[in-house]
Amino acid sequence: MKLTLKQSDNLADWYLIERAEHNHTAWFVPIEGGMAFQHSGRISDADVEGTAAEMLAIADAIMARKENCDAYRCAVDASVEPVRFWSPRNSQEVGKCSLMEADELAAEIRRVLAKAVPS
Repeated sequence: MKLTLKQSDNLADWYLIERAEHNHTAWFVPIEGGMAFQHSGRISDADVEGTAAEMLAIADAIMARKENCDAYRCAVDASVEPVRFWSPRNSQEVGKCSLMEADELAAEIRRVLAKAVPS
């Protein structure tokens, strides 16, 4: 599945890793204690999201094939294939993609955010 970086519509320094192609649908699923919002763009059962610096750390981890890189709402394990993505705060299930797809995402993150975070 091709992944992409999407900037938040509401926050200046907030980004989401999403499926590049999806039908933009949303729905609720029952969970213990209530309902959980789902969206067709999610690569996990929760948003994999964070700041520009966190997204650049995700890109670096992918390129280094790092075992675990995580922040509050975004994480990746790029040490094996499939590469796994999740939200440490909210995910119950991981999202998966190939190393090639993860490399393409890392390149996109670096290209889009290269000027967003000072070195």
